[in-house]
Amino acid sequence: MSGSGTGALKKTTGIVMESRILPEGDAFLRLLPEEGEVGSFRVKGIKKSKTRPIAAVEPGSLTVLDYYFTQGRETFNVKEIGLIRRFDKAKTGYSGTVLVSYLVELVSSFLTEGGSHPMEYKLLLGALKELDEDGYKPVFLPFFKLKLLYVGGFLAKELECASCGKNLSEIQSCTLDETHFEIVCGDCGNPKPDKYGLVLFVQDCLALRYRDLKDKKISLELLKEADSLSNRALKPLLGRRLKSEPMLYESLGENLG
Repeated sequence: MSGSGTGALKKTTGIVMESRILPEGDAFLRLLPEEGEVGSFRVKGIKKSKTRPIAAVEPGSLTVLDYYFTQGRETFNVKEIGLIRRFDKAKTGYSGTVLVSYLVELVSSFLTEGGSHPMEYKLLLGALKELDEDGYKPVFLPFFKLKLLYVGGFLAKELECASCGKNLSEIQSCTLDETHFEIVCGDCGNPKPDKYGLVLFVQDCLALRYRDLKDKKISLELLKEADSLSNRALKPLLGRRLKSEPMLYESLGENLG
């Protein structure tokens, strides 16, 4: 395909968030770039192209684009497109495909319009690489979603008592207000039910790297509780129900995989 268009020729690298292929062979895609704003692009004739891989417009693929930038346009015409990484191992089987679809749909729905999102890009890219290289583990989902809330500015890294200001390391029991992620220690209130273990896991997810947690022995019940908590926190921020969510949890089963 030889693209045509007007405007300055620019290059960008990013993760495909959404895509739609028309019957005539053109593709429209939404890209979360490493730098700059989320953008919409049109790739002419890729379905019939013998030199450009169709996987380059597949949601979850890491793709590089040369495109024509024109101020004020909502969709930019692509001159060249290339596939950097499809994350084939991460997408192996039905469960893998659904999980990647869920992550991409979740981040795409989470992003605010306008502005750049380098932290969300870095988080999603790291998650796709982890799944591709080391596979899925039950701690993955709550960790990813809590980190997403953090990079979006909805969670603070250090959790402390809303009444006395004590750090989590200074208290032994606490309650948790899920609406605002506020905790009240046992010295300031009645910690029933005691959510200290859940709150400690949340803080570990925010403060540590995934590789520091993925091989730790963490109870499945705690992981399910943290996953449910993160889902409730994300729901009002997404604005819509994720189509891939019921398929994801059906494929993972009661044990989160």
